[in-house]
Amino acid sequence: MFPDMNSPELVIVSDTPYTVIDQPTEWISVSKDIQLAARLWRPDITVPVPVVVEIIPYRRQDGTLPIDERMHPYWAGHGVATLRVDLRGCGDSDGILEDEYLKLEQDDAIAVIKWAAKQPWCNGNVGMTGLSWGGFAALQVAARRPKALKAIIAIGATVDRYNDDVHYKNGCLLNENFGWGTSLTAFTSRPPDPSVVGKKWRSMWLNRLENLKFFAVEWFQHQTRDDYWKHGSICENFDAIEIPVMIISGWNDLYVNALPALMDNLKGRCHAVCGPWAHHFPHLGTPGPSYDYLGSSLAWWRQWLSDEPARLGTEKTHLTFIKDSSMPNPFVMTVAGRWIDDQTWPLPSNTMSHLYMAKAGLTSKAVDAPPVQIHSPVDTGAMAGEWVPHCSGAEVAGCQRLTDAQSTCFDGDILDQAIDVFGCPEITISLQSNSTTGHLIVRLCDVAPSGSSELISIGVLNLTHRNGNENPIPMPVGETQSLQLRLDYAGHRFLPGHKIRIALSTAYWPFIWPAVENPVLTLAKKPACLSLPGRQKQEEGSVQVNPPIAPPASALTEKRVPQSKRQVTHDMHQGKTSLTIRDDLGEVVFEAHGLVTSAVKYESYEITAGDPLSSQARFGWEFEYSRDDWAVRTVTETQLMCDHYYYFLTATVRAYEQGKQVFERTFDHKIARMC
Repeated sequence: MFPDMNSPELVIVSDTPYTVIDQPTEWISVSKDIQLAARLWRPDITVPVPVVVEIIPYRRQDGTLPIDERMHPYWAGHGVATLRVDLRGCGDSDGILEDEYLKLEQDDAIAVIKWAAKQPWCNGNVGMTGLSWGGFAALQVAARRPKALKAIIAIGATVDRYNDDVHYKNGCLLNENFGWGTSLTAFTSRPPDPSVVGKKWRSMWLNRLENLKFFAVEWFQHQTRDDYWKHGSICENFDAIEIPVMIISGWNDLYVNALPALMDNLKGRCHAVCGPWAHHFPHLGTPGPSYDYLGSSLAWWRQWLSDEPARLGTEKTHLTFIKDSSMPNPFVMTVAGRWIDDQTWPLPSNTMSHLYMAKAGLTSKAVDAPPVQIHSPVDTGAMAGEWVPHCSGAEVAGCQRLTDAQSTCFDGDILDQAIDVFGCPEITISLQSNSTTGHLIVRLCDVAPSGSSELISIGVLNLTHRNGNENPIPMPVGETQSLQLRLDYAGHRFLPGHKIRIALSTAYWPFIWPAVENPVLTLAKKPACLSLPGRQKQEEGSVQVNPPIAPPASALTEKRVPQSKRQVTHDMHQGKTSLTIRDDLGEVVFEAHGLVTSAVKYESYEITAGDPLSSQARFGWEFEYSRDDWAVRTVTETQLMCDHYYYFLTATVRAYEQGKQVFERTFDHKIARMC
C-alpha cells in the first residue's frame, strides 16, 4: 500500500534538453456534456511533437501526482508531450464512473487521442501508457485501433480479466474481488477540487455520491467467465492489436502472465520486461534491482511516434531478471540475480524437465503417485502477504514454511548444480475428492539448507472449473479426475544445495475465499508430474543494465507519517484465526496548490477452524481533503459473509462537509453462490 519511491539505486536527474511547459489543467471534451480534466506537459519548442496519454481514475491533483511528476516531465523534457487524464467521474472530470473498462471508457480514451493528435503542438502521433488500470486501458484501446495511436507501453496489466486480475482465478473467488470493490467505491466517493472546477464542486460531488456504485456487487454476479469478463480481455482476439506493444511486470506482481501471453500471440512487434519488483512502475518499484525504464521508454516512444517511425516488424524481444535463491525476506530492497536480454521468442535454448511425485518426494522417474491425502486447515495461507503487493514490505510473500506445514509437500533431491526455471510451470495430477466442491492450490517453492521456503510460482483451481471456466461441473465423489494446471510465469535460479518443492493445499486464505466445502483429496495411483521450463544455456544473454533514473520528488510536506500494521492472531478457545491490517497513508500537504489530504485503510478477516462458511471480511476507507476553510471527509465501510448458498455483501458510505454529515447510503445484497 506504500509504493517506495526511494529505491537505493535510483539516480535523480534534473536537467533535460528542453524546458517543460506544465499546464496543470487542460479540459478535453469527449462528448456533448462531458469534459475530462488533464494535466499536460510538453516541451517548449515550436516543432510539433508526439504525445503520450495516460488515463486512469486515481486523481492527478493528488492521488498519483508524486508518481506522475517522476515520469511525465522527463518525457516532455526530452521532446515527447504527455497527458495525464482523470477518468470520467474521477478527480476533476465530469460524469459518473459506472464500472471498470466499459466501452464508454474506451470511447472517451479514443476521443482524447483524437483531440491530442489535432493539437498544433502535436505531430499527430500518439502513444498510450499506464500501470494497472492504465495498462489495461492501453491494451484495450489498442485493440480498438484508433488511427493516431501508434504504440503503447502497458505495465502491470492483463489480457484475461477473469483469470489474471483481482476478481477470480480459475474459478476461485479472490478476496481482492471484494477488497478492490470496496476501494473503488471509496475512491469514487471523493470530491473534485474546488480550485479546479470552481463553485460547482459540491453539486458534482453530490451527483457522484447519489449515483455511487458498490462495484463488488456486479463482479459477484459474474462468477464464471462469461461475456462480462470477455469484454476487455485481449486474449479473446490478440489479432486486434496491430501496433507495437511494450509489456512490463515484476515477479512480485500478480500481472506476470500477460508477458508470455502477448509474446506468444501478438503477430506484431512486442517487447517484454520483467524484474523483481512488485506492482509499480519499474523505475520506482521495489525490490530491485531495476533498470533505466525512463530511458528505455523514451527510446520506444521516439522509435514509433516520430515523424519517420521505424518500420513495423514482428520481432519479439525481452529483458528479464532471473532471480537467485535467497532467504525469503519481504522487506529487502534488492535481491540477487542477473539480467538476460534475448532477441528471440520463444527461446531456442529453453528446455522442459519433468519431476514426478513419489513416496520419497520428487523424482525424475515416471512413477505413480502415492495415495496421500491433501486436506489443509481452512486458515492455511494467513501469512502469505497480499495478492497484489505494491512494494517491499509485509505485502510481499515471506517464508512459506508455516504454510508448507499445513500442506502436502513433495521435495526433490538436494541440487548439486543450479537449475533455471523460466516460463510457466505445469502440473498434471489425478485425484479423488470426498465432496462436490473445493479448491486445489499448488505452490512451487525453493527450500534452502536452513529449511526456509521461498515462493516461486502459484496455481489455483476451483475443482468445479476443472474442464473450463464457463460451465462449472461438480466433482464426482470418489471418482478419479485428471487435472492439468498451469502455474504463474516465473524466472528463478535454484542454487546448489537447495531443493525444489511442490506444496499442495485445499485452502489459501484469505487470498482465496473458501469453497462451500474443504475437501479431502486423495492422489490416484497415476503419474503426477511437475513440468519445469528451463534455460539450458544458463549464462547465455546475460547483460548489465543502466540504473533507474527519475526526476526529483514532488514538493510535499508530511503532517502525519504513513504507517502500516499487519497482525495475525489465533484464538485458541474459539479456534478462530484473524488477520487485521491498518494502512495509514498519512497526511500530506501538496505545496504546489495547497491541498491537504489524509487517507486510512482498514482490513480484517476471520475464519473458524473446520468451518469454511465462517469466513468473514471487513474493509474500511477514510479520506479527508482540506484547503483553507474548505474541508470534506468520506467514510466507506463494507462486510462480506456467506453461507452454503449465498454471499452477503453490505456497505455504508457517509460523506461530511465541515464536519457535518451531508450524505449516507447503505447497500445490502444477497447473491447466490454458483459453487
